[in-house]
Amino acid sequence: MIIRQWQRKDFPQMIELGDKMHQEGAYQNLSYSKEKLKKFADVLIDKPEKAMGFVAVEDDVVIGMMIVHLSRYFFGDDLFCFDLLLYVTPEKRKSIRVPIKLINASTDWAREKGCKEFRPGSSVGIKSAKVEKLYNFMKFETIGNVFTKRL
Repeated sequence: MIIRQWQRKDFPQMIELGDKMHQEGAYQNLSYSKEKLKKFADVLIDKPEKAMGFVAVEDDVVIGMMIVHLSRYFFGDDLFCFDLLLYVTPEKRKSIRVPIKLINASTDWAREKGCKEFRPGSSVGIKSAKVEKLYNFMKFETIGNVFTKRL
């Protein structure tokens, strides 16, 4: 398995993985547009100063992915990084190796960009307790909660 920055050739596999994540998670009641995601990915990949994607690849198959984005806090000028998504195929979740490598690659990238903090979240609701345990194991603090109300 290798971890590398995403490439346009990864988009079809990533979008299919995203569809699996969508079906598995808390957003399954909402629409999922592969066309919209392709356009969104095309915009993000052309802005490596603002966003980056990492993929875990095994035998030319994307088995995990993480997309992160940079922003500045609304109350000051400090740069931070947050994730748009982290997903690992169900069959590869038995080991924490894949997500740790994706998170480390993203954290390193954020550090290189001058971020003061890396603030990943977990709002999709897939194995939330295990995700929290993984981040805590990696020395992340748990801060806050995410709430939702279907309307």
